Amino acid sequence: MEPLIHPAEARRLFREFAEGEIENGDLAHGALLIALEEYPGLDVDHYIATLDDLATRIKARCSPGEPPVFRLGHLHAEMFDVDGYRGNEAEYYDPRNAYINEVIETRRGLPLSLSIVFLHVASRIGLPAFGVGLPGHFVVKVPFELNELYIDPFNGGTTLTIAEMREMISVMSGGRLTLSSEHLRSWTGRQTLQRLLANLQNMWSMAGDMKKAAAALDRMQLLDR
Repeated sequence: MEPLIHPAEARRLFREFAEGEIENGDLAHGALLIALEEYPGLDVDHYIATLDDLATRIKARCSPGEPPVFRLGHLHAEMFDVDGYRGNEAEYYDPRNAYINEVIETRRGLPLSLSIVFLHVASRIGLPAFGVGLPGHFVVKVPFELNELYIDPFNGGTTLTIAEMREMISVMSGGRLTLSSEHLRSWTGRQTLQRLLANLQNMWSMAGDMKKAAAALDRMQLLDR
């Protein structure tokens, strides 16, 4: 059994993490440190190892010299077809969907938390990928030599066209928003974790737990640079 980490120590570890550079390969670690404050017995190394095992399985499918799009196909096969990662549509606003340890255990989560899993394994297999924070949704952009693909981890890793994303944003905003090039920019690791904490702040506020909502806001501010 893992020793329990006091919330103050979990906060110190996250503060230390927030002071460094945050790349896509660091996102899962940062998300686990966020979860550590809620789950004091959480074994961070265990969950990182679980994601690294997923990356190892993907690498085993790859052949030397094959095009990068094949690597994306292998990632899709292992993460979505074999492991079955999907969005939790039935209980979307359950805060557990934003805690990456719960997402790894249940293979259900929010668009953002599932994208963090995707970005971690992509970084481990050498596949360039970037988070894209659309209004009301989060997807992953995978650039290739001649084009880029937009992957929706919440919907089983389906590929989205620009037209489909334009329609999605229009529907979600009740016609008030139109897809722009700014919406499609790559997000930094720091921005991605801030959005994860914003999701937690919103969910805990909805649940009436203002103490946990405030704790999420405090950590968002630690990421400000």
